[in-house]
Amino acid sequence: MKKKITRHKGGLPQLADDDFHFGCDLPEREQESFAEMFDSSSFDREALAGMNSERGGKPGKNFIYPSPQEHLDLHGLTGPEAERKVTNFLLTARKKRLRTVAVITGKGLHSQGLPVLQDLVEGMAKAMKIGKEIRNYVWENGHREKSGAIIIYL
Repeated sequence: MKKKITRHKGGLPQLADDDFHFGCDLPEREQESFAEMFDSSSFDREALAGMNSERGGKPGKNFIYPSPQEHLDLHGLTGPEAERKVTNFLLTARKKRLRTVAVITGKGLHSQGLPVLQDLVEGMAKAMKIGKEIRNYVWENGHREKSGAIIIYL
């Protein structure tokens, strides 16, 4: 006897409960709890950092970085003041195990002559990258001339 096919109002055939046969022949297995399925190491920052260091490469290629987790605004500071603030900010960020921070330098439009803070912070970031204190840095809008902030990947 041929089964009668009921159709939806749009003309598509409707499935009945007995149309679903997949998985019937599989042996039953023991149910795992949700906690057992996810081991705690998958959420461990140190384990994730170890995985990232094994991969190598630049941020954006093999790494997944969050958007800046904290910001430091240097507007109105002198060079020496900004240098102290950036150093303390990055040390604190490392202790908090942050992965991405932003340092807002401003574009330097109100400084007399050339921008001071952009040169200072970029020089510090270059030195820290060479010394392996940070992974990388990028200007927020891709170019220094267009940006007033530098993103630092710890």
